[in-house]
Amino acid sequence: MVPRPLALLLAVMPACSSRPPAAVPTTPPPSAAVTEPIGSAPPPVAPSAPARPAPGTKQYDAATLFKNIGVIAAGFSRDGSRALVAMNSSGVYNLYAIPTAGGEPVRLTTSTESQYAVRYFPADDRVLYTQDRGGNELNHLYVLDGQEVRDLTPGDKTKATFLRFSRDGAWFWVTTNERDPKLFDVYRYAAKDYQRELVFTNKGSWAVGDVSRDGRWLALGKPRTNADSDIFLVDLNKPKAAPKVITAHKGDIQNNVYGFAPSSKVLWYGTDGQGEFTQAWSYDLAAGKARAEITSSWDVAFVGFSENGRYRVSATNEDAKTVLRVFDTTTSKDVALPELPNGDVTGTARQADPNGGRERFVARFGRRSRRQCQVQQ
Repeated sequence: MVPRPLALLLAVMPACSSRPPAAVPTTPPPSAAVTEPIGSAPPPVAPSAPARPAPGTKQYDAATLFKNIGVIAAGFSRDGSRALVAMNSSGVYNLYAIPTAGGEPVRLTTSTESQYAVRYFPADDRVLYTQDRGGNELNHLYVLDGQEVRDLTPGDKTKATFLRFSRDGAWFWVTTNERDPKLFDVYRYAAKDYQRELVFTNKGSWAVGDVSRDGRWLALGKPRTNADSDIFLVDLNKPKAAPKVITAHKGDIQNNVYGFAPSSKVLWYGTDGQGEFTQAWSYDLAAGKARAEITSSWDVAFVGFSENGRYRVSATNEDAKTVLRVFDTTTSKDVALPELPNGDVTGTARQADPNGGRERFVARFGRRSRRQCQVQQ
C-alpha cells in the first residue's frame, strides 16, 4: 500500500510582547534594621519608565486587538475539502467549516454558548464537538449530524473528554466521570449507533493518557508530585491484569504520555529523566524496551503521527515559541515546510489526504488573516 500524504491544520497565535510587571517591594529579611516607626506609611516608590518596544515593532491599539477573531483548529473532513474549526466571530465560539481550496468559512452551529470542535467522523460528515453549560466547565461530548444534535454523555454532573477513533473508524473512546466525580472511566462507543461499553474502571486515581488504535492498550499517568510521575500500561484484553509501570525510576522525574503510534505497537512519551529538558522516548510494547527518539536543548512539547503513520509531527518549545518539525519515517528525513506566518503554533491536526499529491497547511491568526500553502510530495 502506498502511504498517502499528510495534511496539517495549524492553529497559530500571533506573537506579541507585553510590558514587564512593575517591581514589587520585598519584605526585608529578619536581620535587616527597620527604621520606620510602626504604623507609618512606606516610603514612596518612584514609578518605573514605560517599556519601549524594539525598533521596527508594529504596535496596535486595544480596539484592534479586541476585534481579533479566535480560531481553534480541529481537523479535516473525510475528503480533505474542509477544515473543521471553532471561531468566535459571533462573540462566542461556534463550529465552522473552512474550504481548503479557498473561500469564506461556512457556519455549522448558532449557539449562544461556546462550542469547541473535536473532529469529523472518519467515514462521513458527522462532527464531534464539546460544550459546557453556563461556564460550569462540565463539558459534554456531542454529535452534530446535519441539523440534529445528540448528547453522548448526558448527566448534570458529568464531564467527558474524547480520546480517539479506532484505526477502522468503527469505534471511538471517551472518558467520563459519571460514576465518580473525581475519577474518569473509559468507554468505547460504536460509531454507527453510539452504543457503548465500559472498558476501564478507574479505581486508582489514574490520569488517562491514550488508547491504542486497535483498542488493546491503555496508557495511564500516575503523578506523585508536580515534579514526579510515572506511566503505566493496561492490557484491555486482560481486564483482571494490574497496570504495569514502564517508567520506574528513582528521584524526581516527570513522565507524560504523548500517545500511541498508529501501528499500536509503540507508545511515545516525554521524560525529563536525562537532564534539564523533556525528551521524546518510545516504548516497544512487545519487547518491553524504551529508547530516546528526539533529544534537544529544548523541551519537546508534543509528538503525533499522520493516520497511516508515515509522517511524525513534533514540536519543541524554543524561547517560548513553538517550532514545528515534520519527519518522514520512510526516508528518515525532515519534510521541508513552507514559510508560516509570524506567530506561535498552538496545535496541529493531521490527516491523510485521499486525493493524493500534496500536503496542505492552513494557518489562521488575527482578525481576517488566512493563509493556505500547498507543497508537492
